[in-house]
Amino acid sequence: MKKICHVSGTTITGGGPEHIYQLLKRLNRKEWEIVICTSKDGSYWKKFNSIKAKTYNLTLRKISLNTFFNLFLILRKEKPDLIHTHGKGPGLYGRIVGKILCIPVVHTFHGFHYEDLHFLARKLHLAADIFLALITDQHIFVSTGEKDRARVIKLFDENNSIVIHNGVDHEYLGSLSVSRNIVFKSIRCEDWKNKKILGTISRLSPEKGILNLLSAFSKIIPIMDDLRLIIVGGCSPEYRDYYVRVKGFIEQKNLTEYVRILGYQQDAVKILKCMDFYVSSSLSEGLPISVLEACASGIPTVATEITGNKDILCNSIFGVLVKPNCSESLAGGIIKMIKLTKNERDTLIQNARERIKVHFSIDEMALKTTLLYRKILSKEVA
Repeated sequence: MKKICHVSGTTITGGGPEHIYQLLKRLNRKEWEIVICTSKDGSYWKKFNSIKAKTYNLTLRKISLNTFFNLFLILRKEKPDLIHTHGKGPGLYGRIVGKILCIPVVHTFHGFHYEDLHFLARKLHLAADIFLALITDQHIFVSTGEKDRARVIKLFDENNSIVIHNGVDHEYLGSLSVSRNIVFKSIRCEDWKNKKILGTISRLSPEKGILNLLSAFSKIIPIMDDLRLIIVGGCSPEYRDYYVRVKGFIEQKNLTEYVRILGYQQDAVKILKCMDFYVSSSLSEGLPISVLEACASGIPTVATEITGNKDILCNSIFGVLVKPNCSESLAGGIIKMIKLTKNERDTLIQNARERIKVHFSIDEMALKTTLLYRKILSKEVA
């Protein structure tokens, strides 16, 4: 049996933890022993324990010598055959410790975000990624567009990089039956059960474009006053100021009776299934699982035309793509989707479902990742 250690930044509900959880659920436990180093800050901590993974609580999203030393001690004690890191902070710690301990490391980029950083910070981050690329055995990108963006990293080796798409359980999502009355009662939205619901599943942070979404929504309400907006997602402490701005905008534009922010929800997918339209206003993504889930669930989707969203919706063939960071374009896209005839929308929904089934299967993602693990370890043995 081989031991693998996953190093991740958070267990708060979101695409990254969901991706890791679905992957680990599908690993053959007769072949793999699982260790996870992550932060005990959200509901996925219990989920990881439910699949009998050995968990260590570490804060890996901030630079700290103490964290580095603790991760070193854990990995030296556990002696994993392979390390799989996820995201910037965990990727920094895990790859350096892996190199010191001579343990091969796989790193997954869950979104390649640099555009929103100041010039000096961007240069520092890129310099770190150039160094880390030299000591990484294998890079995984969750979309082709993300891999193309990563070519900015000098010394990036095409031979040790692969695209393995994020995946979702399309059969489960397609067959999941929910009662709108029950779900809306559970989230205290009973008064909205007969309204048209526009929704998004997103944390409240600048790169998710929530302020842009609210601005677009404020333009739509005067002509579609039966539309309501549900935002499923919370705000981590570092983005508290952004949350204050979001709440202030809602009050300033008199949107309080039209918008509800639900925070993190354990049954987010059940809320998703009750939405009439899904929207992603992100400014930057890897390959958003929430958009995959919306398409697999048969929810007509409007999204910004960025890497990740474009990989899924393909120039508006499977949904409506709009200009990023442009509230007018986003408002126009939402109105366009709402005004489609039922036949037009049904065709869009069916095409999107088929695309998810063929190209973004969770089982295919898990299989390709497992095969990659075996390939790396066979090289180590040789």
